[in-house]
Formats: sequence, structure tokens, C-alpha cells
Amino acid sequence: MIEMILSGGYAVQLTTARNYLLLTERIGKKPMLRTRFTNQAYFVLASILDLIDQQVLAIQDDQLIIKDRDKFGRLPNYLSGFKARIMAEITKGNKLTDTLDLITSWDIANELYDGVGVELLRDQLVRKTSVKTNLDTHVIYLPTDAARMQVTDDLKTQMTAADISQATISLVTIYEQLDALKWLISDKNELAGLTQAFHRKIDDDPFYQTKRALVKTAQDVITKKKFWYDSWLS
Repeated sequence: MIEMILSGGYAVQLTTARNYLLLTERIGKKPMLRTRFTNQAYFVLASILDLIDQQVLAIQDDQLIIKDRDKFGRLPNYLSGFKARIMAEITKGNKLTDTLDLITSWDIANELYDGVGVELLRDQLVRKTSVKTNLDTHVIYLPTDAARMQVTDDLKTQMTAADISQATISLVTIYEQLDALKWLISDKNELAGLTQAFHRKIDDDPFYQTKRALVKTAQDVITKKKFWYDSWLS
């Protein structure tokens, strides 16, 4: 688990963001979290869900708010762009849909990726490599096979646990929105059993319902932004 110890003893735990990177990052034709817009946006969303889980942020009256200003002020330096954007959205009084446009920021996604990547490298869960694309050369934090397998196994165990962690709920909710659980769990019968057990446990949980609604709103924001990019580039 990533823990960034700050002054005063507070530790930020970006568990969902970390696990999302370990499960998602691939090289292939394009590095998933360096060049793919949708994957980047959900990576930023994962970090927001982590901070909501830890009561640093919250959703209130259709707005994203800072719930604990002390913790928010002591977030790690690499989240400076993220913090500045949150503050700007709050100052403008924007509604949640407008505020969530921040998840489509390339700069915020890359700051987060580098920060989390360095932590994972320190823990020997990724290796640092460079990949050249048509436009640029990118530094990539590529998960080890062992790390990816461990996160997948932990996810399966958590989905049927008596007490499912908030990070697991966030991760599964994101992957279900992406229709991507099938790429993590290829056995159809196993996947069906895990998802049924998961939803029996959490579907009536108000916090899950709020989280699911947030992820759906984020998906709408991402889709609209992609259409805007396509029209602008055409």
C-alpha cells in the first residue's frame, strides 16, 4: 500500500490509484497511462475516490468540497496541480459535473502518475523504462508480473470478503464502468461468481451508491470531452 507520510503523522493512502496503475499499465502500441486519454482520466478519478474514502474530500449538494482542510493542505507536493485545480473549482462554485472536468487534465494525470510511479518503484513493484511514440519519448512505470498477479489475486479475494474495502469497491466500480473486469478475470464463470458475491454485499450500501453515481458522472464527462477533442481535431 502506498503511504506518503506527511508532517503531523498523516498518511495519504492512494490504494485505488496504485492498484489501478498496477492492473492497467501496459506498453503495447501505446503506454496506457501516458498516452491514452480515457485510462488517464480514470486514474485521476481513482485518486479522488481515495481522498473521498479518507474524508479529505467529500461530495455535498452536487459539489466536490474539501472536508478536511488540514489534511488537504498537507497532501504531497506532486499533487500541487490537483490541489490548485480543486481550489479553483471551489472558488468558482462549480457543480460536480463541471468540477470533474479536472480528471481530463493531462498535466494532473502525469503529475499523479510520476508521484505514484516513484513510490511503486521504491517498493519494487514496477520497473522504470522509456518508450518512444510517434510524438515523444515517455518514462513508463511498468508493473512487474508478480505485482500485477498479486493485485489481481487480492482483488478476487476482496470481492467475496465479509468486509470489502473501500479501495476494492472503488476499483471494481471503475472497471465495471469500463466493462474491463473481463480482461482481469478471463474465466467467465469465475467472474460471474465474484461479481454476484460482490454486488450482494454492497449494492444497498449508500456510500457505494454515491460512489457509483460519481463514477457514472465521470464517465459522462470523459465521453463529452472525447467528442470535443474529436471535433476539434477533425
